[in-house]
Amino acid sequence: PSKDGSGQWDKYTLADAFTDTDSYVAANYYLGMRVSQLERIRLLNSLAEDFDVHLFTRSDASLLKNVHIHDGVSTHKEMPIVFNKSKINLNITIRSIQTGLSQRVWDVLGCGGFLLSNYQMEIPEYLEIGKDLDCFENEAELKEKVAHYLRREEERMEIAKHGYETVKNKHTCRNRVAEILKIVLTMHL
Repeated sequence: PSKDGSGQWDKYTLADAFTDTDSYVAANYYLGMRVSQLERIRLLNSLAEDFDVHLFTRSDASLLKNVHIHDGVSTHKEMPIVFNKSKINLNITIRSIQTGLSQRVWDVLGCGGFLLSNYQMEIPEYLEIGKDLDCFENEAELKEKVAHYLRREEERMEIAKHGYETVKNKHTCRNRVAEILKIVLTMHL
């Protein structure tokens, strides 16, 4: 609900915010997760036609063809090493994240890894595309950029280094919490 010009709460009630939640949950979470899973399978299989693709996962990978499957790794000990040592890390945002950046973006960059992410409209608010990471908008562009960066190690390493420095200097947990507090404290309720 929001206030109208008279300072009174308008006609919307809390119940209005929960109208048809079953459809919303089904569409955004259950269907969104399945669509994301199928999209990731399609993209990884497509990449594996032309490139050496490795995936670390604890999920069912039986639909992946020509992808080197590795067991999942520990989040705090092994994952940072995988992100740092991989030539290209992919971020394919799940469909239920309609806006914003997934944690994977910050994790990969914070480990000094090179990141190729699907485009999310908030990326330019926090990071510079082509300097901190790079983005793709479709399968053809993803394959084109993977080929490009595999041929240009120095460029790839420079972007990874710049992304790491940007996260280290501007996007630590302390920076993010300070920004959240700044926004909350300037809100007029």
